[in-house]
Amino acid sequence: MSRRLLAALPFLALLPTALIAQASALIDDGTFTISRKGAPVGREAFRIARVPGPGGQVFRGSGTTVVEDRRYSTVLGTDSTGMPVSYEARLAYEGKNLRIEGRGRPGRFSVLSSTTGGESAREYVLESGALLMEEEVFLHFFFVPLASGASSVSVIVPRTARQSAYTITNRGAESVDIAGVKVAGRRFTISSDGSNRDVWVDAQGRLLKVSIPDKELVALRDDPPR
Repeated sequence: MSRRLLAALPFLALLPTALIAQASALIDDGTFTISRKGAPVGREAFRIARVPGPGGQVFRGSGTTVVEDRRYSTVLGTDSTGMPVSYEARLAYEGKNLRIEGRGRPGRFSVLSSTTGGESAREYVLESGALLMEEEVFLHFFFVPLASGASSVSVIVPRTARQSAYTITNRGAESVDIAGVKVAGRRFTISSDGSNRDVWVDAQGRLLKVSIPDKELVALRDDPPR
């Protein structure tokens, strides 16, 4: 073995770690306090990262949400526009335990749902502009601004096996008070048939606040993004 190669070995040993560090990046992590009519009813801990995927880098949002007697653990992978490419969830609600697995391929997203009573499968069409959002899982709102470039988006709700058309409106700058600190933000509204959902993010796209008026729910970040 040449002296030149021997001298290079320490660098070569570090190279894979360096490449992984460049390929993966933490985008956001934090916790929400969830309130209904101003009274706390739950919490959510979440983490958003950019990680390597089969076709390139993907966003990966994971978290655990507890709202009253309902508990959701979800992991959602999307492309740069928020379109789902993978999904795993464990949902406990109304005495039911539901397991969901989803996988995407060009133009399609397949979902398999399992309970103690059996399994069901469904395939959704992915057009230009698509999101996956479970009701009461607030980390999924991170992906709304990513899809705001489309005139309309198709929203998949795996738990209820629904797919509906929504519009996204950029409402412009609007600050949010978090733990006594006024944080500069931007507000987006996602709407369908008069039903609105609002999400506030900071300049880096990190989640600040989510409001679901129909359910009288608000998820407010406990601390400003670091």
